[in-house]
Amino acid sequence: MAPTILIAEGNETLRTDMEETFQKHGFETWAVENGLDALKATTSLKPDAIVIDLDLRKLGGLDLCRELRQSHHLWIPIILISRKIDEIDAVLGLELGADDYIVKPLRLKILVARVKSIIRRGNLCCYDTNENQGDRNGSSQKLLRNGDLTLDPTHFSVYKDNEEVIDFTRKEFELVYFLMKNKGKAFSRKHLLKVLSGNDSELDERIIDVFISRVRQKIEPHKRNPVYIKTVRNVGYMMKEMPVLTKGMQQSR
Repeated sequence: MAPTILIAEGNETLRTDMEETFQKHGFETWAVENGLDALKATTSLKPDAIVIDLDLRKLGGLDLCRELRQSHHLWIPIILISRKIDEIDAVLGLELGADDYIVKPLRLKILVARVKSIIRRGNLCCYDTNENQGDRNGSSQKLLRNGDLTLDPTHFSVYKDNEEVIDFTRKEFELVYFLMKNKGKAFSRKHLLKVLSGNDSELDERIIDVFISRVRQKIEPHKRNPVYIKTVRNVGYMMKEMPVLTKGMQQSR
């Protein structure tokens, strides 16, 4: 069955070019010119992926992303496209649940490759390919623990001292999940950016510093002297391995 994609782009020429390119690569396409039509089409058609221009009329790209993720709870892969790299827009887009951020002018074959890659990942950031297929079919994964932190991959929840950290965004969760799965290992900003937005990201690696800062504000007992996420000079960041506290959450919640 052919994968389906919704293209939300205000420029008619570019919209047509994207449609034709995706069709040549085996996609079934739907195309709209404004954000409200994109919202209606997405909620009714449930495509495999969506390409959204940030500068849509009636409902902008970031607002559309927010509506899909927070109001309609749809986790269809989203690729945002923009005329320029804007660090604030990029961070907001990723925090709202976008899977990638691509800058115009578009290289359409590369866009298709990025979309295919994101669809393959299935937007399931927290399932390891080495784990058994049962995890993908809905069975609970093991809780991750480090110090007084507990992470629940099945429900996308983070707990500190048994209290849920309510305001974790999707991308913050992905970052903490990766670091906790690999605690004790240091990773470069480039590597962490790849974890959040896939290969060949055009985003500035310093965006990782923004995410790290926000995560630290939520999990660190002392903001100026972090004990969990450590800065590794000339490398990047790592999750320090901490002794698990006995009062931590039990596997069966």
